[in-house]
Amino acid sequence: MNILLTGFTGNLGTEIASHLISDHGIFALVREPLVFPWIESLTFVKGALESLPQELAGTIEGIVHGAALTSFKAPLDESRRTNVEGTVHVLAFAERCPHLRRFIHLSTACVCGDRGGLIPEEPLSAPANFLNAYEQSKWEAEQLVLTSPVPAEIVRLSIVAGSERDGSVLRLGALHHALHWFYKGLIPMMPGNPSSRVDLISTEFAAAVVANVLREEGQAGRILHGTAGEAAPTLAEIFECLHALFAQHHRGWAKGAIVLPDLVDAQTFAMFEASVRQSGDLLFQRVCDDAQTFLPGLLYPRTYAVSRAAEIPTTDWRALVHRVFAWLLATDWGRQTSTTRHAA
Repeated sequence: MNILLTGFTGNLGTEIASHLISDHGIFALVREPLVFPWIESLTFVKGALESLPQELAGTIEGIVHGAALTSFKAPLDESRRTNVEGTVHVLAFAERCPHLRRFIHLSTACVCGDRGGLIPEEPLSAPANFLNAYEQSKWEAEQLVLTSPVPAEIVRLSIVAGSERDGSVLRLGALHHALHWFYKGLIPMMPGNPSSRVDLISTEFAAAVVANVLREEGQAGRILHGTAGEAAPTLAEIFECLHALFAQHHRGWAKGAIVLPDLVDAQTFAMFEASVRQSGDLLFQRVCDDAQTFLPGLLYPRTYAVSRAAEIPTTDWRALVHRVFAWLLATDWGRQTSTTRHAA
């Protein structure tokens, strides 16, 4: 099957391509041609979501739409430009592909907003509250996909922590920024429930889920979760793991000078954040900004229902956390890595 892959230069693009290249012809959408000698049969297509080459339409049989703005701090209008309007353009292109058989839209498990409990693999009505603009824009994109005439399916992915092979991260996200402030002892309190699950997956697992979906017969309107589900650790377990891990590398943690942050409710954290902003401390304001985009989701204990992804082996979450943290520490949170970063 000839597949158009958007988001090749994002966190998951190259890994998805490497999982698919043996069974499919991959046409990777990029703004500028790249050289990836390890994927010899990869074809780069120069363009953008709003200007997909029309001459390609007759060739494409499948589309994996992974391009997205994943910043939790971006304002809603900016998130919508890529995540909603970009999806509009890709769906319009898909309708012009006469041989299209599959359309896989990569979404996020975060579209559930402030819902708790078991999150089903099915369309979700708008939650009472979205915790950030990213969640809202991805939920809006899902509505477009589900009402489209193309044979579309949705794969919702949870928190992609990094590579299970070497811990590497192409682009740091909210999780990695929170880990940085946590390790430095700059988060004295955080919103969260100790029983909340922190659903972490590896880059390789996410790509394997996509490849597995494409091996199966398509089913328009199907929604699948690429998540750890019940295997995900609780926040209390993550705390225990991080405390032991940090103590191996930081004297403050080892001697007890830095301790685990207090878990508080949303109102208490809001009062703390307000006091930080009143103080004018720019560093702590930045810490609060990063924390506010990611941590409030830990107030809502939930588990993601898992069907097909359950057949794919997952890396032990502790091993994944150790590898990702080791990579972050060795590269000074990505500042000293030679990995080339591109815009998705």
